Amino acid sequence: MGVPRDDETFDPGVTAARSIAGDSEAPRSVTPGLCPPYVADGLVARGGMGSVYRGLDTRLERTVAVKTLDAALSHRDDLVKRFILEAQITGGLEHPNIVPVHLLGEDADGLPCFSMKLVEGNTLSREIHHGAGLPWPSGRLDRLVEVLVKVCDAVAFAHSRGVVHGDIKPLNVMVGEFGQVYVMDWGVARVLDAAAFGRHDVETPEKTYDANGRERPQLFGTPAYMAPEQAIGVTEFVDTRTDVFMLGAVLYEMLTGTAPHQGQNVMEVVWNAARCEITPPELRAPGLGLPEGLCRTAMRALAAQRSDRYTTVLAFKADLERYLRGLDRFPVVRFAPGDLVIEEGTPGEDAYLIESGRCLAFKTVEGRKVPLREMGPGEVFGETAVFTAKPRTASIEAIETLVLLRVTRSALSAQLGLDSHSGAFVRALAERFRQLDERLAAYERERITLEPPTPSFAPPAPDDEP
Repeated sequence: MGVPRDDETFDPGVTAARSIAGDSEAPRSVTPGLCPPYVADGLVARGGMGSVYRGLDTRLERTVAVKTLDAALSHRDDLVKRFILEAQITGGLEHPNIVPVHLLGEDADGLPCFSMKLVEGNTLSREIHHGAGLPWPSGRLDRLVEVLVKVCDAVAFAHSRGVVHGDIKPLNVMVGEFGQVYVMDWGVARVLDAAAFGRHDVETPEKTYDANGRERPQLFGTPAYMAPEQAIGVTEFVDTRTDVFMLGAVLYEMLTGTAPHQGQNVMEVVWNAARCEITPPELRAPGLGLPEGLCRTAMRALAAQRSDRYTTVLAFKADLERYLRGLDRFPVVRFAPGDLVIEEGTPGEDAYLIESGRCLAFKTVEGRKVPLREMGPGEVFGETAVFTAKPRTASIEAIETLVLLRVTRSALSAQLGLDSHSGAFVRALAERFRQLDERLAAYERERITLEPPTPSFAPPAPDDEP
């Protein structure tokens, strides 16, 4: 898409086209003659450089998507090269989550066009902004994150081939009805490493310079999702971490329903992208109970300084998968040394996983504090009371500053299937452990009661004799 005219409603999610198609709004041809052997069968989409048509392959009798260059841009050699480069890059990235390219040719007017797999389904944008709206229904956020994991696979593969996408956003991701995910529109992609791409003859966009020898800014991408290095327009700062930023922007929209950068017009959004002062998701959408782990993941990817972001897409993906495994979906709670986390005899509604710090489990027997064990990172406590719905059997006290993941009874039930047949075995085992713990506690009370008191000796009184 191009930048909207003044009389249009501004959408910050549109692609900036200043370095691609200028400000041209020339009319496009309506019924093109597609490159053989394709016959046009309706318009699918229209963008900054051309249009995508449904095309009928007259030889194989299949339907494909055919992308054509706008005739009004045919005099721009740089744009013709860019269009061909898009086909070459997309065609050179053979991956299950990247749309396949079938053919690069010329249409009836001698302009380049190329055919691709016709992807049926919804854009990720439509999936995010489903009618259910916020707050997210149970499980739907997980499904969106699963889609983003597949997007990460595609982008990480492109990076391994020396290619940066440059325009990752929900509108450029297609989600099929049967789980297919495709990263689309590689129109502003750049080959940063021709050797890794495997084709030294691929022409990369040339830099332009002013009279003083300074590189002219080139604005490419979509303002609402741009990394700050894109917004300032200096291409030498664009690298794989630029794509990491945009993946974080997609996650941000999944969490909040809005893109990171907002504004009343294009330049305001670009200015905000350059400043990169992003409101954290939990503050942009308060009251939704957003998973703290995903919020941290989004904000790390969206760091203004490239060195503060994930160094690779795979590192970003690993934290998404950590969330999907259940490790980052729970609230984080903190306790200072000496704080009582759990009190013996109270109802057991939550269990805890220790992220950092150490704590002490103890019982109070006949007024005496009897230590049971110390626990540290990776260990869990409180699960027995949750499984059995009985009171706590011990107290937990923070020894050091303690950071915990709080796991609710409902979350444990969902994760472990406590209401299923297998859950019955878990509950039975927990109940037996609780009974054994009670017998040990009774034994400890009896031992303390029967134990003779420790004698106390007072020093003899001093003699009063002179």
